[in-house]
Amino acid sequence: MCRKVVVGEFSDVLKSRAARPLFEAIAKVVHTTVQGKTSSEQVIIPFSAVHIPVSESPLDSLCVAIAALHGFVQLNWTGPDMPLHPMELLRYHAPQHFKQRDVHDEDNSDAVYARVLHVSSLEYLTWQGEPAYHLCQSPFFLVVALLILDALQTSSLVTVPWWRMRARSVHIRILDEPVACEEALQEAVMAMTHALTQRSQQASTDTEQRAWAHLHARALLELALARQRAGQDRLASEGLVEAAKAHGLEYELSGALGKRTKWQKQDKTQLVLLAESREAGAERAEEDEASTSYKHGHETSSDASGWQASIDPSKQVDHQPATYSLNDDTLLEQTQFTQTGPDTGRRLSHLDPGNQPPLAVIDQCILLALCLNIHNTQPSHGLTSEQMSAFVERVIQHPLNWSVHTMSLLLRSRLEASRTRTVERSTLQLQALIDQMPTNDSSVRERLRFFHALELPAKWAMQSELAHRYVSIGVLRSALETFERVEMWENVVQCLGLLGRQQEGIEVVRDLLEGRKTEAEAQLQAKRIATSVSRVPHTRFARAREAKLWCLLGDLEPMHAEMHYLRAWDVSERSSARAARSLGGYHFALHAYEQASVWLRRAVRINALYTRSWFMLGCCYMRLEHWLEAAAAFRKCTALEEEDGESWNNLASCYMRLHQSHVRRLDTVLEQDVDEEDGAESVVSGTDSGVDVMSQETHTETTAPALELRLLAHRALGVSLKFQFESWRVWANYMIVSVDVGMLREAARALARVVEIRTREKSFSASDKAVNVHDMVDMGVLNKLVDAVIRPANVEEEATQEGAGLRPTVERLFEQTLLPRFSTDAPIWQSYARLTFASGHYRKMLDARVQAFQCGLGAADRLDVVTAKDVWLLAKDELLELCDVLSNLATRPAEPGSDEEAMPDWRFRARTLVRAFMSRTRDSFEDEPAWEELVACLEELKR
Repeated sequence: MCRKVVVGEFSDVLKSRAARPLFEAIAKVVHTTVQGKTSSEQVIIPFSAVHIPVSESPLDSLCVAIAALHGFVQLNWTGPDMPLHPMELLRYHAPQHFKQRDVHDEDNSDAVYARVLHVSSLEYLTWQGEPAYHLCQSPFFLVVALLILDALQTSSLVTVPWWRMRARSVHIRILDEPVACEEALQEAVMAMTHALTQRSQQASTDTEQRAWAHLHARALLELALARQRAGQDRLASEGLVEAAKAHGLEYELSGALGKRTKWQKQDKTQLVLLAESREAGAERAEEDEASTSYKHGHETSSDASGWQASIDPSKQVDHQPATYSLNDDTLLEQTQFTQTGPDTGRRLSHLDPGNQPPLAVIDQCILLALCLNIHNTQPSHGLTSEQMSAFVERVIQHPLNWSVHTMSLLLRSRLEASRTRTVERSTLQLQALIDQMPTNDSSVRERLRFFHALELPAKWAMQSELAHRYVSIGVLRSALETFERVEMWENVVQCLGLLGRQQEGIEVVRDLLEGRKTEAEAQLQAKRIATSVSRVPHTRFARAREAKLWCLLGDLEPMHAEMHYLRAWDVSERSSARAARSLGGYHFALHAYEQASVWLRRAVRINALYTRSWFMLGCCYMRLEHWLEAAAAFRKCTALEEEDGESWNNLASCYMRLHQSHVRRLDTVLEQDVDEEDGAESVVSGTDSGVDVMSQETHTETTAPALELRLLAHRALGVSLKFQFESWRVWANYMIVSVDVGMLREAARALARVVEIRTREKSFSASDKAVNVHDMVDMGVLNKLVDAVIRPANVEEEATQEGAGLRPTVERLFEQTLLPRFSTDAPIWQSYARLTFASGHYRKMLDARVQAFQCGLGAADRLDVVTAKDVWLLAKDELLELCDVLSNLATRPAEPGSDEEAMPDWRFRARTLVRAFMSRTRDSFEDEPAWEELVACLEELKR
C-alpha cells in the first residue's frame, strides 16, 4: 500500500481491500440520501454524518486518504488525468447500494448520483462562507481525504497532523478567497517539528541525520507556506529562515560585476543570489534524476531566427516543462557575470556567480518560498522585482524536478509581465505551462513529490492568470473567452464592462440566477440524463456560489444593491462573508456607521482574513467613538497587513483615547460580542498586531498605567512612519505623542519632517505671505523643546531628552529647518533667542531678538501699530525691553570662550530701531504720555 502511494498508483490503492469499509460507509449515506427523492427536492448528501471505520488498520486508512488527496491534486494541479471516477469507485466497493446498470444505457445509469455527489461535495467544501471552485474535478476525492484524516485524529500515527494540514491547505486553495488554517492544526505540526529536531540531533549516522533534517525542513517549509496563505507574513518569514537553517542551506543576496545586454561594453554591478546546499550531492542521489541532456544557457547558442520568444530544443531538459528563450535583440538570455577572485569577507565568496552548483530540490523550494515572502512583505517596486528575480534565477538554472521547475518558470513569467521586452515571453511561457498539464512527459511521482512544498496554482487559477495577462496587454476578447471557459463570472462581467457591454454583463448574471444560462458541469450532466429527467432530484448552485452571484448583481445594479445583498445573505443562510462585507460597505457609504459595524462584524466573524473589512470596521467604531472596539479592529488589521501605515496611525489615535481599565479587554472585546450573537466560535483569536499591550500581564486585577497606552501609541506611529514616511499628518501625530511620552529628540525630528514635507508640497518660499507659518510649526511643541533644553537635567551625563543632551538636536531644528524657511516669523526668532541665551551664545541671541522685533511689531507692514493704541503700547514696551537687553548683554562674549563682544555697535542699532519706530508712529501717538518714554530712551542711547 505504502509503495503504491509513493509511486502514484492511486487507483489501485483506492480499489484495495483496505479501502472497502471506508467507501462502504460513504456509499450507504449516499444511497440513503438520494433514494426516494423526487425531482422537485434539493438533494445534499450530509457527508458530516458519515462514520469512517479506521480502527482496524490506521496505516492502511492513512494510505487511502493520501491516495484520495493526491488523486484530487493530480486531477486539478499536476496532471495527467486519472481514469477513475467517484461513482465508479463507490459502485466497485458497495454494489449492493446501487441499482444494476443497464447495458443499453450505461452513461445515464449513474448520472443522478454523479451530479448529486459533485454538488454535495462542493457544499461540504464550502468553508467560512467561501465557496469551492465549482469546476474542480472530482471534489469527492478531497472530501474522502478530509473525512478519513479527521477520523484518524485519535490514532497513534504521528504524521496525521501533518497530512491533515496538507489536506486543509489543498482545501483552502480551491476556495474563491483565502481563509486561515486552524490554529490548533498549525500548533500540532509545530509540536511535530520539535520532535523532528530531537530525532535529527539524536541520529547515530550521517545518513540518518540527513533524513531527519530533510523531514524537519520540509515540515517547517509547509507550515510557513500555510501561514503565508493566511497573511501571517512575519511568522512565515521566520519559519522559512528556520527551514533553511535546518536543511543547511546558505544563501545571501550580493552584487557581482556582469552584463545584462548584448551591447553593453562595461561591466556593471548586478544583483545575484549566492546559495549553496549543505550536501546537495547526497540528496540528489535519492531524488528523481534530472536529464543528462541539461546544459547551461551559455553552452549552447540559439538557432531561432528573428527577435521572437521561442522554444530552443537544444536547451530543453527531458521530463521537464518547456522553457521559452527570450531571443531579444538587446537583452541577454541570462546575466553574464565576470569571474573575480574570492572575497574573503563573504561567507559564499568561493562561489562563481555565473556557474553555481546545483541545489538540493528542497532548498530550491525554500528559495521560491522566500521569493514569495519578499513579494508579500515589501512594496511593489523595481527593487523588489530585482530581488525576486535573483531568487528565481538561482533556481531556474538547474531543472531537477517537474513541479519545482514549473513554479520557477511561473514566477519568472509573473516578474516579466510588466516589462515591454519580456511580456511576450511571459505570456507564451504561461500558456506553455498550462498546455503541459495533461501530458505524460513526467511521472506522477515526480510531479507530486514536492507539491506540498510549493505554492503551485491550480489549472483554473493558471488559466485565470493567463486571462488577466491578456487584459494587461489589451487582448480583451481572448481574456473574455478564457474567463467564460473557466466560468469566473465576476471577471467576465469586468471584461464586458471594459468592452463597453455593461448591460450584457448584468444579463449574464441574471441568466445564471434564473436558470436561462447553464454552466458547463450542469450542462454536461443534463445531456447524460436527458432520457430520465423525471427521475433526477433537483440540483442547483451551491448556496455560497448563488450568494456570490447575487452580490455581483448588487455591484452591477447600485439602485437595488441592498436588496440583492440581503438576498445573498438569506440564500447563504447567514454564512456569506461576501454578502456581509457588501452590506457593511453599503451602509458605510451612507454614513450609517452603526448598521455598517454590525454587518462588518458578521463578515470578519465568518472570514477574518479581509484587511479591508477590519479597516472599515475600525473606522465605523471611530466615528461612533467606540475607541476600545476601534483599537481591537485596527490591531487585527495591522496583524494581517503590517504595511498598512494608515491602520497603524488610526490604532495610535485609538490608544490615546482609551482608559486604563480598557487595556485588558483589547484582545477579547470583539470576540465576546461574536460569541453572544450566534454562539459561534471565533476565528480571529490567532491574529496579533505585533504591538504587545500587556507584555508582562498577569491575571491580577492591576491596571496598566496611562503611560503604557501612550507608549503603545508612540510605537504604533513609529511603525506607521515606515510606510507613510512622506505623510506630514502622521509625522504631526508622532510629534505630539513623542512630547506626551517625553521623547523630545523624536519630537524635534518629527517637527522638522512636518516642516520639510509641507513646505515642499506648497513650493514655499521665505517671502510667501499667503502661507500661515503656524499651520506648519506647532509653537506649543517648539516652546516645550526650548524649555526642556533650558531646564537643567536631573542626571546631566545620562540625559538625552533634556538639557545639554537635547540642545544639539533643537539647535539643528532651528538653524537647518525653521530659520531658513521662516526668516520673517517673530515667534520663531523669540524662541531661538531663548535657546541661545541659555547656552551663552549672546551674539546669536541678540541678533534673534532684533529680528523678532523687526519681523513682528516693528515690521514696516504692521499697520495696526499705527492705528491701534493698545498695539502701539505693546510694541513700545517690547522695543524698550529690547534696548534694555542690548545695553546689558551686548558687551558680553559673543559665545562661550570668545574674546569678542556680542554686539559692539549695539547703541547704533538700538538708536536706529527707536528712531524708525518713532518716525512711523509720531503722527498718531506723539501726544500720548507714553511717548516720553521713547524720547528718554533715545536720549539715553545718544550718550
